[in-house]
Amino acid sequence: MAIVINSTTGEIDLDQTTPGTYVVTYTVQGVSSTQEVTINAVDDATFSYSASSYEPTDPDPTPTITGLTGGTFSAGSGLVFVDSGTNTGSSTGEIDLSASTVASYTITYDTTSSGSSVCPNTSTQTVEIAVAGIANNYSMNFDGVNDYIDTSEYLYGTPPIDRYNKDTFSVSLWIKPDSTQLVDWQYYTPISAVTTHNNGLRTRKYGNSTGYVVISGSAFGSTKLDDGSWHHLVCVFTSSDDRVKIYVDGNTTPEVNTTIASYEYFNQNTIIGQKGNSSEFFPGQIDEVAIWNTALTSTQVAEIYNAKGTNLTKDLTTVSGSNLIYWNRMGD
Repeated sequence: MAIVINSTTGEIDLDQTTPGTYVVTYTVQGVSSTQEVTINAVDDATFSYSASSYEPTDPDPTPTITGLTGGTFSAGSGLVFVDSGTNTGSSTGEIDLSASTVASYTITYDTTSSGSSVCPNTSTQTVEIAVAGIANNYSMNFDGVNDYIDTSEYLYGTPPIDRYNKDTFSVSLWIKPDSTQLVDWQYYTPISAVTTHNNGLRTRKYGNSTGYVVISGSAFGSTKLDDGSWHHLVCVFTSSDDRVKIYVDGNTTPEVNTTIASYEYFNQNTIIGQKGNSSEFFPGQIDEVAIWNTALTSTQVAEIYNAKGTNLTKDLTTVSGSNLIYWNRMGD
């Protein structure tokens, strides 16, 4: 314990002095006098919310005060506390999320009003009220017999994606195939006309029935798709090098990464659940079908996949640097 004091002026450096009780002596021409001085520690104003970001639909959060209780909370205009109904004067710090404006706030806790306060102090935490995610509660089930969705849009023969000029594009979707019906995956394609061949994700070399570069039997790259689980697939075609990349379950390394030698084109709408105009249909569930006329990066692929973590599906219109031209939420 030590006190730091100017011996000439008697000024105490509070920042450098350890809290405690000291006897200060002042001496003039051999005559001394003393005074007892107590240096109090500043209040512990520590508090914390369980997260740094909340959505308006989340339960209203209340902070944990680990320091001195009995203080008050305040924040910038736009944030509303439950007990005070405004952005100031809250004793609990509970945030009324639905009443607060979407923004980032600095929330301050001040111990001045605490009945136990000796040396008032403040602390802060930044909390964001974010745009609500989009609930993902539904998907569509395809019977593998005659179920399909005709988008009524020919997305690949004319702009914004011109298949005949091999424009760059990306496709993202979730699938959960019915393994009891999935005899040979290459004949049950979830999307028609979404790649450079009308057989959807079954992109192949022209005229080579064994040249499938995406699917072999029921396996997709090295990932089995008929395991009764949901899987996320992203197909990216870049026209500059005729390259197809297939990403599976958010992995930033594509399981398929190859070039296409030549192409077939068919004038038809984009169809979900059926191979072109054939009798081959997809058995199982499909969800969140999206198409861009840009090449998604591996980072964007992971971003879309990881949005499933809190039972919320990312608003795909916000995927940075991309250009979404079609999005079917499949029931939501």
